[in-house]
Amino acid sequence: MSTERTALSRRHFAGGLLAGAAFLAAPPAKAAGGAAPRVAVLDYGAATTMLALGVEPVGVASADAWDRWVKTPELPPGTIDLGQDLAVNLELLAFLEPDLIVISPYVAAARPALERIAPVEMVTIYAPDGPSPLERAVAETRRLGALLGRTGAADAYLDATFAELADMRARLSRLPLPAVALVSFMLDARHARIYGRHSLYQDVLDRLGVENAWTGATNFWGFQTIGLERMASMADAAVELIVFEPIADEMRPTLEKSPLWLSLPFVRREDFVMFPPVLMFGMVPSAIRFARLLTEHLEARFS
Repeated sequence: MSTERTALSRRHFAGGLLAGAAFLAAPPAKAAGGAAPRVAVLDYGAATTMLALGVEPVGVASADAWDRWVKTPELPPGTIDLGQDLAVNLELLAFLEPDLIVISPYVAAARPALERIAPVEMVTIYAPDGPSPLERAVAETRRLGALLGRTGAADAYLDATFAELADMRARLSRLPLPAVALVSFMLDARHARIYGRHSLYQDVLDRLGVENAWTGATNFWGFQTIGLERMASMADAAVELIVFEPIADEMRPTLEKSPLWLSLPFVRREDFVMFPPVLMFGMVPSAIRFARLLTEHLEARFS
């Protein structure tokens, strides 16, 4: 299957501000009666969900890195970059006069400052206990739908999504599938994040009836950081390795020439594939994106 490539450069925060200068020539109008509220979003997952419900955010934190981590859906042209998620430009945010600001627990410390600008709603997908990430994402999608006046759109979107997941499960059930190992490289070419229990990815595997090769412990976010040598422990089984972009430009040549990487059974057998970015801490849009990529790949390889 074809592999999407993402730009790995990151603009300086001031660059994002200058890019929006024309838009900011005059203060924006507040939402009129019946119109969708003006929403600023400090979380990629919430932003993708809004787009799925037909509401375009007026501003998104770290919009300059959207293609690196999210890619699809595309961020609408003209979306203002609010600065990095832990250092949002409060003056710019206030100038946009949002009706609502949506955040995640990751930026909860900024909530008092944000509440001086507009009402704040927090979307929580990962928590120490309770529902799985996908279950929480479904509940938060319905809540966002109600907040945005898109209750019907939220219901229709979720119904269509789970019908599609059921169809993909049925298609995959007819194939002789191996277990899959899901990894990304965040630190260096000798260590990988491997995803398992408590991750959004695992929820998708469960919905599709695909086995995860990693059954070891995971952290709060559903992954474990391991050395590449630990991946060799899965050598005895038929395992399909899936590596998620992005991989930093400076890391890729080291990885491709690494004796440790080249000695892994997956690599020797060429039982691995590079997937384009799928937001690992996302919501329902990220779940269905991963499901589609995985189903397409497995059908192409094992039909």
